[in-house]
Formats: sequence, C-alpha cells, structure tokens
Amino acid sequence: MTTIIALALAIALFGLTHLLPSLPALKARVKGVLGRAYLPLFIITSIASVALIILFYAQSPFIALYEPPTWGSHATFLLMFFAFLLFGVFLYPCRLKKKLRTPFAYVILLWGVGHLLANGDAATVVLAGGLMIVAALMLVLAWRNDAQPEGRADPMLDYAALLTGATMYLAMIMAHEALIGVPVLGYIMPQ
Repeated sequence: MTTIIALALAIALFGLTHLLPSLPALKARVKGVLGRAYLPLFIITSIASVALIILFYAQSPFIALYEPPTWGSHATFLLMFFAFLLFGVFLYPCRLKKKLRTPFAYVILLWGVGHLLANGDAATVVLAGGLMIVAALMLVLAWRNDAQPEGRADPMLDYAALLTGATMYLAMIMAHEALIGVPVLGYIMPQ
C-alpha cells in the first residue's frame, strides 16, 4: 500500500508543477526568484514527476476495487482518439489551442475517464483520479485567469495539429503493448 501513497505524492508533485503556469501572479514571482533557472527546473521537475508516477504505478499492487463495464475498453479506445487529437492541438500554436485554452487538461480528463472505464484497480483509480483533479483545476484556473495561449490564424496549423494527434494515436495503438504491457487491439478485437 505504501507504493500507492508514493504514487499519490508523485501525482501531487506533477500537479503542483503543472498548476503553476495557470497562476500568472505566482508564476511571475517564482520566475523572479529563480530567474533563468525557472525553465530548466520546471522541465526537470516535470520529467522527474512523470518518471516517479510511472515507477510507482508499475510497482503498485493490484487491488481490485470494481469490475469495469464490458464496453469500457471500447469507450477508452474512442476517448483516447479524441485525447490524442487534443494532444496534437496542445503541441501547436493553432486557432484550436487558443479556443480551448488548455487542451492538455482536456487530454488528461479524457485519458482519465477512459482508463477508469477500462480498469478497476486501486492504482489506476489513484492515478487517473489524481490526474483528473489536476486537470480540472487547470481548467478552472485557465478560465478564471483568462489564460490566452499563443495561437495563429493559419488554418494549416489546425490541420497539422489534428494530423499529428491522429498519427500519435495510431503509434500508441501499435506500441501500447511494448510500452505499457497491455495489447490495445487484443481488448478491442479479441481473438
């Protein structure tokens, strides 16, 4: 059970790191104190928190909490398609990004809902639930603080973002078993 607590702490570190950009006044103060070290520290903390999340999730014992619905993996397959499209939007300074303000938060919410529908264990509930709380806070703060990400009026950037997301989705389907240990297509189209 201690690895699940460590997982929750790693998610909290990820959350604190990623909520800072949604708080412009606090971010400005932190940048003022850290100066040029802010960006490298942000990147290092982000990578470290993700690495810790992966490590502790992988080491967490399987504790069943509920039986996922039989259609859960199919819903996850569809939700992840939209999550990857939004991830593509997150990567580009396009009109869609400006309209959505925080597409990464929507990615996390879709990923979380999908994985809660496909898995019923304690570690997944802590991981998906914790990240969904962070994403919800990101959304609230972005809309409350009128966050305006960079966005250009070039429609080709929107198409490039969506194409990138779709390509990443297909790549993840093919690599999911090697990276995560779960064959996505095996759950969607059983033999």
